Amino acid sequence: MLQKMRARQRHTRLMRVADHLVREAAVISSDGPDRVTIAQVACLAFARHQLRITDDEAADYLAAALVARGHSTDHRPSTD
Repeated sequence: MLQKMRARQRHTRLMRVADHLVREAAVISSDGPDRVTIAQVACLAFARHQLRITDDEAADYLAAALVARGHSTDHRPSTD
């Protein structure tokens, strides 16, 4: 039970990090969200929550935040 709560809290924190970056980039310019990088997601996750995440995980959270805000992820290269 505790493990599920921690996983949910971690997920929520990482979604907030990615959403924050996408939202802030959208304020700057209309193509701003497309310029958010997975490195920015990973760095902010560590800075705010001391969470170390992989590039693949950062890419997933960034893609989720982009889609949630109505942006396309077609232009994003895969991390494979």
